[in-house]
Formats: sequence, structure tokens, C-alpha cells
Amino acid sequence: MTTIIQDGTHPFQQHFDQYINDYLTERDLAKTASLLAESFCGFGTGLAERCYSRDEALALYAQDIESAPNPIQTHFHKKKFQLINPDHALVVAELDMETVILEQQVKFNNLRLLMVMHRVATKVEIVGMHLSFPTDVHQDDESFPLKELEERAHLLRKMVDQRTKSMKQAYDELTDLINRDRLTQLASRHCFEEALNNEQLRYQNFNRDYALMLMDIDDFKTINDRYGHLIGDEILKAVALTIRKIARKTDIVARWGGDEFVILMPETQLQAALEIGEAIRQAVHKGNYLVAAEITLSIGVSGSQADCEAQALFKIVDDAMFSAKKTGKNQIVSVKNQRRQ
Repeated sequence: MTTIIQDGTHPFQQHFDQYINDYLTERDLAKTASLLAESFCGFGTGLAERCYSRDEALALYAQDIESAPNPIQTHFHKKKFQLINPDHALVVAELDMETVILEQQVKFNNLRLLMVMHRVATKVEIVGMHLSFPTDVHQDDESFPLKELEERAHLLRKMVDQRTKSMKQAYDELTDLINRDRLTQLASRHCFEEALNNEQLRYQNFNRDYALMLMDIDDFKTINDRYGHLIGDEILKAVALTIRKIARKTDIVARWGGDEFVILMPETQLQAALEIGEAIRQAVHKGNYLVAAEITLSIGVSGSQADCEAQALFKIVDDAMFSAKKTGKNQIVSVKNQRRQ
């Protein structure tokens, strides 16, 4: 049968008060250690605050005092001493703690403390202790913290959604970085090469014709040397915008590199490609630019060729463009289709 201790002078009560003073008020490790039994074990509020020996406990006490050396004020809501037998007592208490950590006022409310003490001869020692925070997420009629679990599940879903959106945004930005030329906002060379290979497969598998056009700004190096690269960049952007406006929505317009542009025209015969190329050539020649320089294009065009891979076709178009430059510039040179049988 247990006995409630109430007179305030019992050795167990005095030992408990000494613990509160030495550990919480004075933050004295040596004095605190003298109050613990060799068999001491217990749990604190932190996930790692558990000890199954006195040495483990002292290591945790030392870490706690070092991280928060200022006195800790205590306010007990309730405190109960139960004498289990003449040599063993149980303390159950609810309290608040308040201190200063890193120049900030910190308060812990409604802590729960369970302490077991024993007495050997006239010496009282603490043999076990458990300090915990209560949870307020249980409803009165709940055996398990259903509200907390629902809130955690909602928070987890929200975190997953945010992470998914972030990953998608990063993927979209990376894809745009790979597939779009930064200066002209046309398709990149990488994007164009993939599209050309796919179009070549369509041609091989379904005999669907396409046309390829390569354009180069005439004497662009001279323009850069005379007016500077900033003006040169503005001219590149203006020419790119003109090409994009005239090309069809189904055409893939890309900056091949430097002052070269390329257009892939699906489902297009050579004659239609020549008409588009001529419209582009004239529009670029008549365009308004930041400097009084004549801006013209040399253009090579070819339709899809039988038994000719994409890279070989590009070489044919490149040669046609070079021929346009060599024979006078500001013109189009085309290569007739070779139909598949």
C-alpha cells in the first residue's frame, strides 16, 4: 500500500528539491551527479535522450548544461510524492520551465516528470526518471492521435506536391535551356538535330517528303568588326525574328551557330520551300536595322533525297549554301529531289 507524503520534510522530498536546485537552478554537473544512483536510468524529451547507465546519464546531463548553462526557472502545477515502502518513493509532477538560450527567452510548458528514488541506510538516491511533453493532438474520445496523423498526411501530401512542382519547374527550365537558343529564342542546334533525325525516320518509313534550308548572313564578320558584337547580336535577333515570322507554324526554325540559321519543313516539296526561302531572303534584305549596312542571306535548299541519311542531306544543303555565297551572295541555290522508288 502506498502512502502520500505531504509534510515537506521527508528525506525523499528534500532530495527531490535538492535535485531541482543543483540541476536546474545552479546547473552544477558534479552536484547533480552526486544525487544519482549507480543503477540510474531514464528518458528525456529528446529522441536521443535515453540512458541505461549512470555514465550515459552523466554524458547527457553534461551536454544539456553545456548547451544551456543559464539557470532554469521552474513552476510546478502539481507535485505528488508517493511512498511505495519505507525505502522507495515515486514522484509525479507537472511543471513549466523557462530559461535563456542564445539570448532568447525559451519556455517549455506542461512538462511531465516521473522520478523513482530509493534509500540505502540514510542515503537517498535517484534511480530512475522520465521527462516528457504531453501531446494535445488527441481528441477526448480518441485512443490514437488521429488528428495528428491526418495533419501529418496532409502536410506530407503538400510537401510532395511542392517537391513535384519544383522538380517539374526545374525540368522545364532545363529542357528550355537545352532546346532554345538564348540570344534569338529560336530552337537550339540540339533540338533541331533531334527533329531532323525524327523527320528522316518518317521519310524512310512512310515516304513523307520534307525540305531542308540553311541560311547564312553575308559578310557578317565584317559587320561585327565594323560595328561591334552588340550591334551584331541585335542584327542576329532581327534576322531571326524575320525568319520566324515568314516560316510556317509547322516548320522548325533554329539557330545552327554563329550567323547561320536552318529550317526543317515537314511535308514540303522543294518548290514550296523555295517560295518560302525567297520570301525570307527579300524580307531580310529590305529589313530595318540599327546600322546602315546591307543585310543579305545566302541560302541553300534541298528536298529529301532517296538513300540519303540526315547528316548527308545536311552536307548537300551546306554545299548549296556555299555555292550561293561563292556565286554572288544574296541568293538561293537548290538541289532537286531524288524520289524513292
